[in-house]
Amino acid sequence: IWCPPGSYLRGHVSRANTVILTEGFYLGKYEVTKEQYRSVMGVKLSSFLSFFKGAKLPVEQVSWEDAMAFCKKLNEKEKNRIPEGWAFTLPTESQWEYACRAGTRTAYSWGNEIDSSRANYNWENRQDSTQSCDVGQYAANPWGFYDMHGNVSEWCSDWNSEEYFTGPVTNPAGPSSGTQKIIRGASAYFQDLKASGRWYENTSDNHDSHGLRVALKLENPKIPKYEPDVF
Repeated sequence: IWCPPGSYLRGHVSRANTVILTEGFYLGKYEVTKEQYRSVMGVKLSSFLSFFKGAKLPVEQVSWEDAMAFCKKLNEKEKNRIPEGWAFTLPTESQWEYACRAGTRTAYSWGNEIDSSRANYNWENRQDSTQSCDVGQYAANPWGFYDMHGNVSEWCSDWNSEEYFTGPVTNPAGPSSGTQKIIRGASAYFQDLKASGRWYENTSDNHDSHGLRVALKLENPKIPKYEPDVF
């Protein structure tokens, strides 16, 4: 789905935390599924390791390194279809939150309250029965994205920074180095699924709550822009 340039109030929705994004980008309508991951990575069903089974389930037990390897492989497979300067990769956490909020200023994209009809999450401390579900089972947010809250948490490209909430910024991409990468969206195991929620893990961590959603972005600002219907 095309996300046009724009701005939003990040984190706790303070005007002091205005984020401006001057470049539009595409973001996956759904979380990457197990069948998509297998198709791109060439992993056979019998040898594919994951905690839950089901082709339409979001892929999980994926580390940040695995997620980037998936994007690299996808770029190789689609190199003859992607316009020059564009590439599949992970979204920045600001791009992720921009798409998650979809023009809203509430705790969730649908409002400030949450219940089990809104998202797949641990709503009754049901830890023993909690698991991911097929993508797209809950209503989409105002921009058409599914499962931005819950199901599996999603890796972002940024290194973790404690300065995330300090002042207005334009096109933030996190620090140039670090030890842990940002994860957004929470998962079926969590109760706190707010759009402002953020976590971080080591790049090699691959828990059964970790998945991904792919972005398609213009990586070279000198390349001419394309209209969103070009693909």
